[in-house]
Amino acid sequence: MLTSRRMLSLLLAAAAVIAILSGCYAAPVSETTEQGGETSGAIVTDSEIPVTTYPVPEENIRVFGNMAASASTGGFWQWDTFFRPYIQAYDPVTRTTYVPCYQNGCRHNDPTCNACFGDLQSLVEYRGNYYALVYTDDETASALVTRPLSGGPLQTLASWEPENENEACRCVLRCVSFGKAYVISNRETYELTEGVQLTAVAQESSLVSVDLQTGEISTILENCDNYDLYGVWEDIAVLRVLEMAEDAPEFEDWLAQQPEGTAWDEYDRQFVRFRFLIRNLKTGEETVLVDASENFVRTVDPHRSWGQYAVYQVDRSLYVYDLEEQAKRKLFTYERDWGFYNYQIMDGHVIAICGTEDTCRAWAVDIADGSVIALDTRGGNVVAFGANYECNGYFAGLKRNSSGDFEQCYISKEDFYRSNYDAAFR
Repeated sequence: MLTSRRMLSLLLAAAAVIAILSGCYAAPVSETTEQGGETSGAIVTDSEIPVTTYPVPEENIRVFGNMAASASTGGFWQWDTFFRPYIQAYDPVTRTTYVPCYQNGCRHNDPTCNACFGDLQSLVEYRGNYYALVYTDDETASALVTRPLSGGPLQTLASWEPENENEACRCVLRCVSFGKAYVISNRETYELTEGVQLTAVAQESSLVSVDLQTGEISTILENCDNYDLYGVWEDIAVLRVLEMAEDAPEFEDWLAQQPEGTAWDEYDRQFVRFRFLIRNLKTGEETVLVDASENFVRTVDPHRSWGQYAVYQVDRSLYVYDLEEQAKRKLFTYERDWGFYNYQIMDGHVIAICGTEDTCRAWAVDIADGSVIALDTRGGNVVAFGANYECNGYFAGLKRNSSGDFEQCYISKEDFYRSNYDAAFR
């Protein structure tokens, strides 16, 4: 059955995502700065100083939300199947949107249209093709489908069908890298609750790869409930593993004994532990980078790897791991202990956020040279612009407006690094 601990982990993750948008998290300093030496990463605040931006990676393409970078157009693919059955292309340079279908008289309402994939859950452009994870059979089955960017029939590479009654297979595409798609295969069993409502009572999850040429499915992890795949580069995968302390009580039992007002994440702090490791997918050999005895500080941001790099935090230090070189490097250390931390990696930069309930600080640190750009939070307790997606030259994300609400906007990467948020546009 779905345990209370599993439900707790889902609730904590959801609450943490909300915290990114509604609350915050001084300055990171390099190792040499802490020791009194000369830092190689000067903080950029002068708008005249050029900043470096990077093209989106061509491998280890992470999948998240309802937008994806388009290498062929330089913009974004975006979709919302609740309102329309097709994807759209968005060009942030000209600020125009169009449907990537060139069939005369096409109504864009079924998979014969080049812009339609069915019940679309996620999509990525890779090596001249679309690859999409879709739900089929009234959302009880899943399939990985593909077609060329130039158009053509939709081809099914792999599918996952329920084997029993009251079962559903709802899969998740995590990333595409070096000719393979990495998918979380979920099998959920349901039963009627009080004769009227279907409730999930069991779930089996495995991490698999799908060869994009042959459609061959290979199992990487039989049971991956406690594993979080950060990314894959060639045959090297980076994984975070959640482990419960041996003396951990069930959450409901623990909560019943707590005083009113206990923080929602106190159980997490007391009983949840993490390991951070790399695994060779050919040999199965694992190397632990952070063990459960260390203070691994997790991020709830989905952007945990970028190209060949993965980011992680231990105590007050942020590290990048180079999957190609198979080497780690300390990027910087916070100069003091803050109440909250969060971090992400995009555009070859680690975005670090820290602070308290009333204070927010943020920086962008270039992986290549360690230079640190101070991001203006405009005196608020949240970041002024939260980057969620990137293409070559632009971020898409949530901008905080004058009323304190957030709205979906686009901003050039240079304007973002210079904290010129007024240049953001919808």
